[in-house]
Amino acid sequence: GYNRLEDVILVCCLAHARRKFFEAVPAARRKKLKLLDVNSDEAIEDTGIPDEEKLEQLLPAEIGLLYCNKLFYLERTLKELEAEERKQQRTILEQPVWEQFWNWLGTLHPTGGSKLGKAVNYAQNHHDTLMNYMIDGRCEISNNRAERKAKSYAVGRKAFLFHTSEAGAGASAVMYSIVETAKANNLNIFQYLYMVLLYMPDYMNSSAGIEQLMPWSEFIKEQCSGIIDVESNVPENRIPLPCR
Repeated sequence: GYNRLEDVILVCCLAHARRKFFEAVPAARRKKLKLLDVNSDEAIEDTGIPDEEKLEQLLPAEIGLLYCNKLFYLERTLKELEAEERKQQRTILEQPVWEQFWNWLGTLHPTGGSKLGKAVNYAQNHHDTLMNYMIDGRCEISNNRAERKAKSYAVGRKAFLFHTSEAGAGASAVMYSIVETAKANNLNIFQYLYMVLLYMPDYMNSSAGIEQLMPWSEFIKEQCSGIIDVESNVPENRIPLPCR
């Protein structure tokens, strides 16, 4: 696994820590709670952190959930920023929330083995790795999006059962990765794969050319965001691949 890789900084998923606080809330009260998703398009409101008087009316697990939701809300507001600016805004907006959360967590003394105890221990044991996403604006606060992208592969794997060989498994993983990355860049998948196959033979040994065929390149976005005429877009008529 990834443990064998060197110079890797582990980033833990806040959604996993939040889930443990959610599960520690009694079922009757849990029905009223909502889990915010950074990557959802659903409109959300700032949950905020209540004042001390209102906090006294909440269970510790509910308070932990509020802190997590607050961080998810702030992260949603930074979603469209460039990585470096997102990193700066995280320090300004999210660092104070984290400090409040850790200070509050240190005041709890839950019963060992209880669901709340497991939630508190999980958060404290992953203190550093939960915070590591703050180091780089490209890192995400949760891996929910990655897990959703991997779902299609898991469903397909169950359907076709076998890859026959390690090479086949590798080829399948590469193909799924290309397709899911194209989806993430809002490309027409058929058009994108067609364009790659059309241009790739001439640029297999050109890193600059290959870079222009990546799903996020401006050339590809321009060519693969609408409907193309496959009949006329043949090798002899194709547009020259732009140089970097």
